[in-house]
Amino acid sequence: MTDIQCRQFMKDFFERYYQKLGNIGVMRPLDEADRAMWSDDADPNEEWKVWKLIPSTATEQDVENLEKTIGTKLPQCLKAFLTVYHHYFETPVGENPISAPFEAVLDAWNPLLVKHGYLPFTWDEEGYYIRCIDLTNMPDEEQCGIYQIDHEILFSLDEEITQKEELAQNMEYLSHNLFTYLESILNGEE
Repeated sequence: MTDIQCRQFMKDFFERYYQKLGNIGVMRPLDEADRAMWSDDADPNEEWKVWKLIPSTATEQDVENLEKTIGTKLPQCLKAFLTVYHHYFETPVGENPISAPFEAVLDAWNPLLVKHGYLPFTWDEEGYYIRCIDLTNMPDEEQCGIYQIDHEILFSLDEEITQKEELAQNMEYLSHNLFTYLESILNGEE
């Protein structure tokens, strides 16, 4: 997929998912830091507000800084995912609000996963799973599967001695790539 196609896919995904959830599905406790994301009819006196998608303000420099922070390059599909819209989706998508761009990636980041080629992009805190892109087949992003690992299993592994094979045995396959993963969410398969 070209960069333009990738960005269009992500834009379409977010808009379709937002529509699918409806107003009740996109109510969150939002404070002043994310006021730009409040729906136009949000009551400032209410804690829970319907939020809206807004175009991301993240820059290429912001992405480069994130890559330095997490110690790996982002695949183009994840860059598009993170820089098309600011959003407040919960799991299995993850949050990316104005007040904390890249929040889901930073919350899920783990050095052992990154060391062995798994790039965490969201943490399903209710289900206890950290979701990752397997970077083994880069630069062919469409061949980079999506996996998850129970955080309790992950946190029980010793970062210094755990080999990739042991980590891989604890990873659960979810989808062929980020695109099919997101489509499965839209189709209610997630």
